[in-house]
Amino acid sequence: MSKYSAQAGITIRRLRNGDTLYLTLEIGDKPLFQAVDPQTGDVRPDWTVAANQPVITPNVSSTRGATVNLANHSWTHNGSVLNFNGATTAGYTADSTGKFACNLTTGALKIIGNLASSSQMANDTLQYSVDATVAGVLYHLSKSVDVQIQAAGASSYYGFINASTTQLDSAHAAAVLTANLWLSTSPVNSFYVKWYKGSTPWTAMNGQQSVTVNRSDIDATQLIIAEFYENSSAAAYVAKAAITIIDTLDEILIVPYISSAQKEVDTNKPVTVAARLVKASDGSTLTPSSPTYLFEKYDGTTWAKLGESSSSSINVTTADTDQNDGTTHEVVVLVTISCDSLT
Repeated sequence: MSKYSAQAGITIRRLRNGDTLYLTLEIGDKPLFQAVDPQTGDVRPDWTVAANQPVITPNVSSTRGATVNLANHSWTHNGSVLNFNGATTAGYTADSTGKFACNLTTGALKIIGNLASSSQMANDTLQYSVDATVAGVLYHLSKSVDVQIQAAGASSYYGFINASTTQLDSAHAAAVLTANLWLSTSPVNSFYVKWYKGSTPWTAMNGQQSVTVNRSDIDATQLIIAEFYENSSAAAYVAKAAITIIDTLDEILIVPYISSAQKEVDTNKPVTVAARLVKASDGSTLTPSSPTYLFEKYDGTTWAKLGESSSSSINVTTADTDQNDGTTHEVVVLVTISCDSLT
């Protein structure tokens, strides 16, 4: 049996002093999801109602526990920079479009207007950028998140996972994950969930709508997938969702990186993803003895598994990204490395 095993599927930032920064966007208990009735134009949930408004909170942490100072919070919506120059209510300053408001101290973004409409049924993208200062050195960080928008129909299901936190550390030893399912424009109260750690069934948690992930459940990073079924006897799932949980205190990190000269997928131009093992305490690269690799690639929208590789890298091609309807999907690569020893 291998002595060491670790898994990762996120991008992390290596600092000049060997430290590592994690940036996650924490979604509260309101999903980044809207459904619109194409006949009536009715949008649910209605984000003009304060009780329905989702909040996205940036969370930046250091593996060494160093103090991270954040400044110059910035958000874009579908590539357009949001200008927060409106009235301030309960700590949130509205932007010029009237659809967003930002806590200029924490960078948290609240959506206060409907993004979906009868003429807008495609997903939107929000991107956060910030300047992070650690030990007097400035780093620019950014991360994006999609707002799911779909036309409502009698059989239109949408599943999502809420997390109490996506970063486990000394102050957060566990994360509570809650599965939620919507049908058309209304939440569903009764449904059955099958849970997975990556592609491995987490059968002990099946049937539970809320599960707890402890540090002992993950190695550095873990992709958690939920399949939603109408009931326990249903043969096919109606929706699928995923979330990544990070243990910032793990001693060994896997750093996936693009090893090919080609950095973006294009026709007949694949991107190759490889990975390094890094010691979190000082950022040094570790060499595994007799390693075994498992690279898995997933559709970042449907969470369908697209393929895997047992070599030290995997290729992502247009066959993975391009859809039959002319759209493109992001691809998430999950890496697992097991070995006998590390030097």
